Amino acid sequence: MARKDPLSEPLEVTQFVTEVGQRIRLMRRARHLTQADLAMRADVNRLTVIAVEAGALSTRFSDIARLLWALDDQSLQAALANAAQDAAYQEAARDQVLGGKARRGESA
Repeated sequence: MARKDPLSEPLEVTQFVTEVGQRIRLMRRARHLTQADLAMRADVNRLTVIAVEAGALSTRFSDIARLLWALDDQSLQAALANAAQDAAYQEAARDQVLGGKARRGESA
């Protein structure tokens, strides 16, 4: 799979990925963990930690999620929990559930 040219990404995407990497680095340091410690906790390679902290655009979302969970990022966990309280999320979830039943010919 060919890598995308980082310059082709919107600036907002690049900035966001960089900010996520900086946040992970700060949280790791605040917990007095080395990159190797965090990699072991998250079950990822140390090079993955380095790439994430550097803001690499090629990082897999699942690796970022593993790092955040390994750091016990309370704000991430709260955001995911609060998503269920969001009206737009609830409507989309309801539509998906009802849409899935309708496609299978089931009654709602």
